[in-house]
Amino acid sequence: MTNHDVQVLQPVTVIRDHKVRAAGRRLDDVIVYDWGFALNGRHYEQRSYVLLDDGFQINQPVIFPDAQQGWWYCDLVRVTDNGDEVIVEDLWIDVIVGPPDHPYRVLDLDEYATAAARGELSPVEAADGLVRTQRFLDRRLNRRHEVLRTWPDFPPEAVTVLSSIAFEPAWSILSPGQA
Repeated sequence: MTNHDVQVLQPVTVIRDHKVRAAGRRLDDVIVYDWGFALNGRHYEQRSYVLLDDGFQINQPVIFPDAQQGWWYCDLVRVTDNGDEVIVEDLWIDVIVGPPDHPYRVLDLDEYATAAARGELSPVEAADGLVRTQRFLDRRLNRRHEVLRTWPDFPPEAVTVLSSIAFEPAWSILSPGQA
């Protein structure tokens, strides 16, 4: 992607879990943004992608062990798209995706169920999250009768395009009440 192409991308502000505000770019139904965090006294910078049509956020965690570098961590998210600002909230269900010759793993269905039982999700929201998770798995990862060991559509092409762009990271930690 050229510098001109990067300039054509729509700028957007991402609010991540009401904790981080980050500058991002939108290409069709995918948003890319860089953000940072501290863990065990070290600071990290992470690139994430919001798949608006799936309601999932994906990234290749910088803190994965060496043997899992390049693997993907996918989060079911609630997305509030206000055009130039997008709020992304984690909704517990996660999927880890390694190379196509490895099975993917679905995590935290128990946490999702607990959240639904506690009323943190309405019945309609809980059902929608399960439907979106199944659609994500079927569309992106589930192989039918294919002989070739590839993911049907993962990562999506727009993510591959956006992974090559460089833009100045601009993110900040939000204080309570700032989101």
